[in-house]
This record gives sequence, C-alpha cells and structure tokens, in this order.
Amino acid sequence: MLRAVVVFSLLPLAVMAPATSASAAPKCPVGVWKLTGYQKKAVSKVYDTALQSRGMGGTKVKIAADGGITYDFKKSAKLVTKGRTNSVPIAETALYRRVLKHKTSWKAGKLSVKRATAAGTALVKTVQKKPEKSTRTQKVAPLVRAEQETVVPGGRVAYTCGATTLHLKRTIKLDSHGGREVAHWWFER
Repeated sequence: MLRAVVVFSLLPLAVMAPATSASAAPKCPVGVWKLTGYQKKAVSKVYDTALQSRGMGGTKVKIAADGGITYDFKKSAKLVTKGRTNSVPIAETALYRRVLKHKTSWKAGKLSVKRATAAGTALVKTVQKKPEKSTRTQKVAPLVRAEQETVVPGGRVAYTCGATTLHLKRTIKLDSHGGREVAHWWFER
C-alpha cells in the first residue's frame, strides 16, 4: 500500500494590548469569529513538493479572555488538497465536524498553541482519491496533541487583528533551499 507523506501541517492577529499575562489573550481577538477562508501552500524542490489546501469556510471560532479557543465545525466547508509530494500526486478532501477546544498563549504578536490541551468530540473524515482511493475518520484532538496534520494552527503563529477581521499566518521552513509551507487563516466577526 503506497502512502504519501504530506510534509506540511495545519488547517488557524498585530494589535498589542497593554501588558497581559502569557496566557491571556489581548482584547482584540477575544470573541466569536467565523473562518472565511483557509489556505496552505507547500513548495519544495528538494522534496518535489507542490501542494495546496483550501476551504474550511463557515467554521465558528470562539476565543476566550483566558486564551482558550473553541472550534465549532458544524457548518465547516470541506478542505480540498491537491498537488504532489515526493513525485506522488495527491488529491483528497477532509470534512471536519463537531467541537474541538485547546488553550493558547498570546505574546509579542504571536499565538502559541498548547497542543497537549486539545480535547473535544471533533472528527475529520478524509477521502483520498490519489495516490490511491481510501476513506478514514479520525478524532481530531489526538491528532492535534500528536502534532499530526490538521487545520488547527500549531506552533507559533503570527496574528493581526482589527475590529472586524482576524488573520493568522504560519510559515515553516521545509528545506535549506527555499522550500517552505505558508498557511493563512482569515476570520470575520
């Protein structure tokens, strides 16, 4: 059975509030947001990778004053991934449902996800068309805790926040020859 390894990880603000504790969220992102779009591109000549993922519009995200985040995937659109990695064509869709929660810390324009705190009933059903046909359903919280592929922002994510818009951006270096993965999450109130 041939399995392609996807070399990028996910699908998730720069007005600074007065001094806050490391775990408290600045005032701007606190509240309920709707994800209007998610996009991730991974490009690496070294790994012969050119992948793009898009979708997830309709996901509701609640950010609490203590930095806790709740994702409601009830009305989320599918995530569509196309391209290639290690010369193997990739085509799949992922549909997220139910609820996921985790804690974060906010400091100096960065959102840091505390992966070990991921919990909830969220599931993701992935339908792969290439390189081979397969379908699998997985619990999302264990994937987040194990740093597996999801749409949930992981690691340190830069943010910009306005009265009605929120943008998250994460860049990961994939190789020493300019290969990188860039993920964006766009939200509106």
